[in-house]
Amino acid sequence: MGMNSKRTKNIKENSAYYMFGLHAVKAALKNPNRRIHELWISQNARAKIFTDYEIPNIPIFNIDKSKNLPISESKVHQGAILKVSPLRQPSDIHEINKNKQPKLIVILDKVSDPQNVGSIIRSSLFFNCNAIINTLNGGSSENGSLVKAASGAFERVHYIQATNIAQTIIKLKTFGYIIIGLDETAKDKISSFKKGNDDIAIVFGAEGKGIRRMTKEHCDTLLSIDGNQTFSSLNVSTAVGITLFNIQSNKLYGI
Repeated sequence: MGMNSKRTKNIKENSAYYMFGLHAVKAALKNPNRRIHELWISQNARAKIFTDYEIPNIPIFNIDKSKNLPISESKVHQGAILKVSPLRQPSDIHEINKNKQPKLIVILDKVSDPQNVGSIIRSSLFFNCNAIINTLNGGSSENGSLVKAASGAFERVHYIQATNIAQTIIKLKTFGYIIIGLDETAKDKISSFKKGNDDIAIVFGAEGKGIRRMTKEHCDTLLSIDGNQTFSSLNVSTAVGITLFNIQSNKLYGI
């Protein structure tokens, strides 16, 4: 379905990086599937993170006494920096499709800003999405800024990068997914869409560019968000939150 090749996946898994921020680091430390390598922490952060969790058996450095940190001083680390390996993610949609409950997937068409992607992951967890799929080429990969923006949510959702979004959508259709594209020029509104118990995937375009033409052609329907159409387009993370709220409040289910 256009997911990562084995070679690409192995490279990513071996590319350790530094995540930062209290919520992100604490969630990673509690995740048994996360490979952790070293921890940089302040006394204040140590007291907040290890209230109900044992200190791991890895190299630990005191930020309060360190002159040089492993990340830029401009990063707001909140006294916690953790070196980790990227999480292993599903390589095929079958792994997401195991449960029989109606499923919801967010597809990001080359959304590159890690702050936006992190916020989207946070909203997706809150609204019970099964996975977020972004492009491998041009989409934000797992990194410290993305994980911090997700505020701990990254450890609890599937974030998959696909080599070909159009092929991914085609594959999802073979499993019976309805594909909805969010397009600010669409006449039909989210609030008017009626849905039963089908699995759905909702496609969101990149910042300023929207959904690409080839991606748009594979969508079953295009919808826009109800609102002031004379105003400029919404930030993509805001658009995702509004759309998922509509689903949560049953507007997309016709109730």
